[in-house]
Amino acid sequence: MPQYQLRVYTLRSADALSAYEKIWANHIPGMAKHRITTHGVWTVPTAPGNGTFQLYALVSYRDTDDGQERLEAYLSSLEFRADMEGFDISHIVGVDQTPLTPTAYSPLR
Repeated sequence: MPQYQLRVYTLRSADALSAYEKIWANHIPGMAKHRITTHGVWTVPTAPGNGTFQLYALVSYRDTDDGQERLEAYLSSLEFRADMEGFDISHIVGVDQTPLTPTAYSPLR
């Protein structure tokens, strides 16, 4: 069974979130080359006065792969560097990773 992970990126501003959304569109094929499957990418509507700008991504790794090793391979790749070109990485103020285990009846198993 694949290993699933929910990744939550917190961005500094609405503009940074908008820019990072576009970057994630480019990440998907590059991550696939490194055996990381993207199942979905979402943003959270920001309420007036709420300064939290977040992007959520649900990804998976093959059950036989070390997820951290796959991620590090992607982060050190030419694809990743090209995707991030021109984006100030300091606009990402937090990254949370949560491993998820599908239930017996989950469509993603």
